[in-house]
Amino acid sequence: MFRGATIVLVGCLALASCSSNPDAKPARPTPTAYTVKDVACDRDRSSMDAKTTIEQVGGLASDDYVVRFSQSTRLGVVALVDGDTQKAFDELVGTYGVTVVAQIEDDGTSKVTGFQQVRDLVASICD
Repeated sequence: MFRGATIVLVGCLALASCSSNPDAKPARPTPTAYTVKDVACDRDRSSMDAKTTIEQVGGLASDDYVVRFSQSTRLGVVALVDGDTQKAFDELVGTYGVTVVAQIEDDGTSKVTGFQQVRDLVASICD
């Protein structure tokens, strides 16, 4: 596990009072985005390192996750993954220098929504 990680929780709690089962426990949010410690919002988006990282991680697959989208941002390279976000974070940061790893959101339309998700994620961290 990468010890210097800051976890960004994106999501909400399902309240027991909203459930049809009054005995149900509230659902706990799961971390859906991880950032490296002391991430800065002033990275060069067009550096050769960033471009190389995007090429290396785009479509990368393991037994535990698949990188569905990656983009260079003012935070550094952000990777959106399907699967085990924690494992992806550990491997992508340690091996490739990715700075943010998040679970890709499925809007049900089969459209590529990665650009908007990355913009929203960067705004939530930097603004």
